[in-house]
Amino acid sequence: MSEARDYPLWLQERGRRIFWFPLTRFVLAMIFFVATVGLAMGIGSLLTGSLGGSVSKSGLSALRMLLTCTAAVAGYWLYCRWIENRKMIEMNPQKLLGQTGLGLLLGFGFISLIMLLMAACGSYKISGLNSASVLVPVLIMSLQAGIVEEILSRGIIFRIAEEGIGTWLSVILSAFIFGFLHSWNPNATIFSSVSIALTAGVILAMLYVLTRQLWIVIGMHIAWNFTLGGIYGAPVSGGDPAGLFTASFPGPEWITGGSFGPEASVITLGVFILFGIFLIRKSIRNKSYIKPLWRKKND
Repeated sequence: MSEARDYPLWLQERGRRIFWFPLTRFVLAMIFFVATVGLAMGIGSLLTGSLGGSVSKSGLSALRMLLTCTAAVAGYWLYCRWIENRKMIEMNPQKLLGQTGLGLLLGFGFISLIMLLMAACGSYKISGLNSASVLVPVLIMSLQAGIVEEILSRGIIFRIAEEGIGTWLSVILSAFIFGFLHSWNPNATIFSSVSIALTAGVILAMLYVLTRQLWIVIGMHIAWNFTLGGIYGAPVSGGDPAGLFTASFPGPEWITGGSFGPEASVITLGVFILFGIFLIRKSIRNKSYIKPLWRKKND
């Protein structure tokens, strides 16, 4: 006799409802994610201490990044497998190259457009060219931010919330959380947090809605950070600029984004609001959005 048959039928049904409730699954997903990523970071610190004298600083950073990203994927896979009892279809290996490549192109294209518009306003000027070696730390940072933050923000927060409260409320909720998390960055302001929420928060969520793949948002996030900081030498979310180009940003802060960087520029806000409207309209036409649970019950 199986263990489940020892319980009354009503308890089985109630248990399944509680276990499958979005808030319950969110808590469980966070436990898996935090545990695996935290373990990887701890191992990374130990390895950094033991290998510090024999491996370069970039090599140690790359090792920590690989451990952290692998742990983030593994933790999410374990959660999907053990708790939701399904394949991790939103990270389909067969779509890795195509979807990630498209995301990389989108990130590079949009950031390049923004910098071109900023240059046309006289608020971005290149004064020199640095060694290609400066690209290494930016690439490491971009890879880790793109993979870890997107699994957390779109794979866990947005995806699970969407199954309960629907697509549109989940876009608002996840964008607010994404902007709030960036309010702790150096040189952050209220406007920079709102801009991050309305740009990356909305755009990345809507790309996931349209494709139901994390690869495209991971790719765009990586290219966004790497292109902005690694190529054009601009501050990324308040960080210190260190890119291939040595650049200056003359002009008012509402155009340049100030110390936080172009992500807090009205140019970035305008470009991505237009792109966001396009993605929302496309999602409505394709009916790729999800209704909240109470609407499903009424239907």
